[in-house]
Amino acid sequence: MRLGSISLLALGATTASAIRDTSPFFLASTSQIPSTSAQLRTAPAILEDLSTGLSGCPSDYYVIASQPGVHSTDFATRQSAPRLGAKMTGKDKNIRAKMIVNEVVGEIEAKDVQKLLEKECGAESTVIDASSDSYSADFAAESRIIVVDLPVLTVGSERKKQLSNNDGLLFNVIDQLPESKGYTILYVTSPRELEDTGSDFYQAEQDPLHMDLKRDYSAHDSQTPSSNKTLFQEYQFFTPGIWMGILATLVFLMIFYVGLAALLSLEVPYAAFEKDTSAAVQKKQQ
Repeated sequence: MRLGSISLLALGATTASAIRDTSPFFLASTSQIPSTSAQLRTAPAILEDLSTGLSGCPSDYYVIASQPGVHSTDFATRQSAPRLGAKMTGKDKNIRAKMIVNEVVGEIEAKDVQKLLEKECGAESTVIDASSDSYSADFAAESRIIVVDLPVLTVGSERKKQLSNNDGLLFNVIDQLPESKGYTILYVTSPRELEDTGSDFYQAEQDPLHMDLKRDYSAHDSQTPSSNKTLFQEYQFFTPGIWMGILATLVFLMIFYVGLAALLSLEVPYAAFEKDTSAAVQKKQQ
């Protein structure tokens, strides 16, 4: 797709479909970092790439933005996150490396990325709660890891506006960084479908691409005692498919009966099977 496409995720999009329980991942850096955009990837694969790409500590500052409760469809237009969109679509000429993964299957926690950078670069970390009314954004001139916890998006008409406000909060922090220093933005998200499950993030116990569908047994637990309905009132024994099969079988049997009756009604005299010798006798007499 062209860079002028409406979608912020157009650079990494290969299909138009979206998978449930997934969320996007963005990386933008003023340094040269090996990165590859993709439509769908697993969280462990992305963390492995980050470990390789950031092992040399190419930047002075690492800004890890944690935005819970979103999906790739929330970034369908540039108005959703205009300043992030400028970084990812080539409008910011200072950006030399970028990575877009539309749908991340599994879990990428900001803490995991923070620990990875602390291990590789040995830099100190600063955590900023963007939901608070005030926060300190006075950073020293030394390398630092900045974790920005953005507020969870609500469900409703204010969702797009809140995402845009969170985008502004994040880049207000980035604007406080020294201009002479390089920085890398790691925009980590979690799916909105999982926000109501009572846990902060989705815990993948096995390969996310081969997960079985979870069954809801709550309905069985809340069943009332058996009613006074008869067996035929309680259950449906003949579905529309079964009725169609029975009707088709009856039609086939009727056709078979008519054909068999026609064959059996044929009457052929026994003389038809005897050899006619009269013509041969007359020819011999001549």
